[in-house]
Amino acid sequence: MATKTLTGACLCGKITYALDLPASEPNPKLVLCHCTSCKRYTGSGFSTNIMIPKSALRWTSGTPKVFLDSSADSGNALPREICGDCGSHFTSGPSGSPTIALKWGTLDDEYRQGAELWGEIYCKRKDAWLESVGKGEVRMAGMS
Repeated sequence: MATKTLTGACLCGKITYALDLPASEPNPKLVLCHCTSCKRYTGSGFSTNIMIPKSALRWTSGTPKVFLDSSADSGNALPREICGDCGSHFTSGPSGSPTIALKWGTLDDEYRQGAELWGEIYCKRKDAWLESVGKGEVRMAGMS
């Protein structure tokens, strides 16, 4: 089976990865998670992820640290991989699952074009202010 390889890194660049996906798949599909744990993990209103098979991810330099998150909304401990130097977040996903959530912002820029929003989870925790995002209602001068 033909594959396409995407690459990414943490903020400081000490940890890099390659992601081998089937070439037949379109651009990565985004999944937004609004759970309390993901908001705290990312410091944002949600976590932006692509769901990938664990087997597709290869660390090409460095090794992330694993943080076992016991505050996940699912009630289960959730392993999260982070850079121990800069704190960038890479993955999260239940132990034993063949799939993990890879944090979208860690992909190299050229791979973040053409993405599609596939879905959202834990929407009962979605912050109300997110409804105004993307509507052009609130823009800061000089920050476009």
